[in-house]
This record gives sequence, structure tokens and C-alpha cells, in this order.
Amino acid sequence: MALIAVISDVHGNLPALEAVLKKINEYKPDIYLCLGDVVGYGPYPSECLDLIKNRGMSTVLGNHDAGVCGKLSLKHFKSPNRRLIEMTSEMLNTKQMQWLRSLPLVLENQEWLAVHAEPLNPEKWMYVDSAIKARKILSKVEQQLCFVGHTHMPGTVSDKIGITTFNQKYKYLINPGSVGQSRDADFRASYCMVNTDKWSVVFDRVAYDTERVLTKLSKLGFTRSESHRLLRY
Repeated sequence: MALIAVISDVHGNLPALEAVLKKINEYKPDIYLCLGDVVGYGPYPSECLDLIKNRGMSTVLGNHDAGVCGKLSLKHFKSPNRRLIEMTSEMLNTKQMQWLRSLPLVLENQEWLAVHAEPLNPEKWMYVDSAIKARKILSKVEQQLCFVGHTHMPGTVSDKIGITTFNQKYKYLINPGSVGQSRDADFRASYCMVNTDKWSVVFDRVAYDTERVLTKLSKLGFTRSESHRLLRY
């Protein structure tokens, strides 16, 4: 039983990651989970990777991480993101690239399972973007909690239709949303805290300096329009 901080889809957005970690530190979690995509889209891949690595976060491989370290063909990515992924590969040093390559697709224990994309076929990088898909997954995994990212949309789904509260009687799929590139109407950085003692989940949003990110992307040669696309999708 523990207090778990769950983040995902940092995407090289250092100001967002710093803001989220500052809030998370107030909780003093027992476990830090990162559901992948440490890099991609954002202009601070090296700094974000080091922050997560040095914090000792339990981290899984995301599709952008796989693209940067050569585990996934760049044909799966579109510009301007593909161009930034190529640049990211050049920004990281040998040890950082080795760390990305060492990340597992799945982390799990008796209580929870953590993965970037669809847990039943994690190497296919499919989205869990509906309650129907989520319940199918929950019917096949043994753990009571299943943490996924990839959609950049925070939320939770139980294995029983109509259950909207967090209750120890049921299984749950939990998506913390994205730290670095939110895709809903709230552009602030997103994360969640899960308490398996009190059996509670808290989703939170944190404001950060978006202009700092846009300015950095501009210095890397991206137009203002491209920079907004990378930050907002």
C-alpha cells in the first residue's frame, strides 16, 4: 500500500515538468511512476530525461521514446514532430540514449500495472480512448489498478458500468493526462496522485510558463505556428 504519483507524456517540456514535480513534492509520495514519452514535441529532452532519471522514477517506454532511441521507425511520426525527434536524438548523449533503450514496455506488481499505451499489446502503441476499450482491458488484467498514458486525456474508468467513485471493490484504469502537451480544453500540465491506503485518486492541473517553451522552439528553428502545434497538438 502506498501513495503513488503518476505522470505521463512529459514530451520534453521542462517548465511543465518542473511545475508538476514541485506540486508532487508536497505530497511526499512513496512511488513515482512515469508512463513514458519523456521526450518528443518539446525542446528540453535532455533536461527532462535527467530530472526523471535522477528522481528515480519507475518509467516505461513510450512511442516517442522508442522513436528517439531507434526502437520505432520514424515513418510513424509526422512533421514537425518527426523533425524534432531527429533533433532530439542528436541532443541526447550516449548514456541518455542507453537509458531510453533500457526502459521496459510494462511495469507491474500485484497491485498495479503501468504501461504507456494499450496494455494487452503495448508494442502496437494503440490508444485506450473509450470506456469500452478500458473495460475490455480490465477484464483481462489481474491487477486492480491499470495506469496508462498516450491519449494525453486524464480520467478513470471502472470495470463496472455506472461506477463513478473510487472504491476498493472494483478495478480501475487510470490515465493521469499529459504533463507536457494537454489535449483537452485545459492546457495546464496534468498528473494524478493515487492513495492505495485510503483508496483515493486526485487529478490535478498546474500552470507553467508556456512562452518559455515556445521561445525555445523558435530558437531551434521552428516557426510560431509549428511551435504552437508541437505544444498544443
